Amino acid sequence: MQIIDTLAAVGEAMSWIGLGVGIPLLIVAGMVALTEGTWERVDIAVIQRDDVPIARWFARGDFHERPLRGSELTAEDWHSGYVSARNPDNARIHPPMGRRVLLTLGVIFTSAGVIGFVVSFLPAFV
Repeated sequence: MQIIDTLAAVGEAMSWIGLGVGIPLLIVAGMVALTEGTWERVDIAVIQRDDVPIARWFARGDFHERPLRGSELTAEDWHSGYVSARNPDNARIHPPMGRRVLLTLGVIFTSAGVIGFVVSFLPAFV
């Protein structure tokens, strides 16, 4: 019976850690999703103007442009990008990953917490 008691203690620790971290991550992911809104895929042209890379795209019936940030530097060409459905002036060359990372980590931790919770009840049934 000592192995089952050890499994129960490990399961309880997993449930406290998993649910204690996972549920807040899921809540934050939901808040980020509500704040950011949805992102629509568009074609973005990258051009050089006065040695500054400029991104240009067409969204909501109008052309938009802005200089690229240092983290977005890419070759001059057409790229698939993402435009905020709320504000077509807000575009990204790379897909928005913050919400996806928070959601994935939240699901992993919450799943581990639920499994640990189930395992912690093992001595009651054996």
